[in-house]
Amino acid sequence: MKSRDESNKSLSNKPSCPGLGEKTRRNPGEESANSSDDVSSQETSLAPIHTIKDGIVEKQNSKTKSKSRGFWRALKETLITLLIAAIIALFLQSFCVRAFMIPSSSMNPTFEIGDRIMVEKVTYYFRKPRRGDIIVFRYPPSEPESMNTNNPFYWPFEQIAEVLHLAHRGSTPYVKRVIAVEGETLRLREGILYINGKRISERYAILDSSDYGPFKVPKGMVFCLGDNRPNSKDSRYIGPVPVRSIIGRVFVRWWPPSRFGFP
Repeated sequence: MKSRDESNKSLSNKPSCPGLGEKTRRNPGEESANSSDDVSSQETSLAPIHTIKDGIVEKQNSKTKSKSRGFWRALKETLITLLIAAIIALFLQSFCVRAFMIPSSSMNPTFEIGDRIMVEKVTYYFRKPRRGDIIVFRYPPSEPESMNTNNPFYWPFEQIAEVLHLAHRGSTPYVKRVIAVEGETLRLREGILYINGKRISERYAILDSSDYGPFKVPKGMVFCLGDNRPNSKDSRYIGPVPVRSIIGRVFVRWWPPSRFGFP
């Protein structure tokens, strides 16, 4: 009996395990507090996700806006560059240099049909045309205003308008060689050229047996002939060329490459 009572006492003295024999009781206030803590912790864990997503969207929008601004900036710069290039090209062609193509055989053998030449205008700003110069001029010479005007602003605007094909649309550019200048008396005798009674050697020309003159070149004029005398419509037929109708002096033949050279 004693041993049984002692064993019962030992069992009763052992602490009970809350998970095995009975359920632990919790205060309802504690449970609600714990649940509120869980919700708040979930909300705080979700809040940075929304913030990150919003930041990504804002970055994407800023990138799109920057790309759009970059496109319009590039377009603006391109248009400004093209405008500046067009102004420079217009200035160069109006006052410095222009390109022409040889349309006929009147300047053979110096130039052939289809040759491309460059004509510069700067030389005649400082000196008058000289004998031997190959020039490009307008025929018919020009409008009467360009021959008689003393307006200093007429000439630059005339040059610009000609490049833009707004002036001298009825004039055809001719390419010829200056044979005599103002004040000189020329004569052709059986195709041989005489200037002021002196025979002139013309190794560049294809001669014919024509006679012309004597003829004294008026002031402000030059007398021009083609190098291919039998097939050239020049000053023998159209008269002397006004200096004001001269576009410029030929200084290089640049095409075709096989005929590149300085006449």
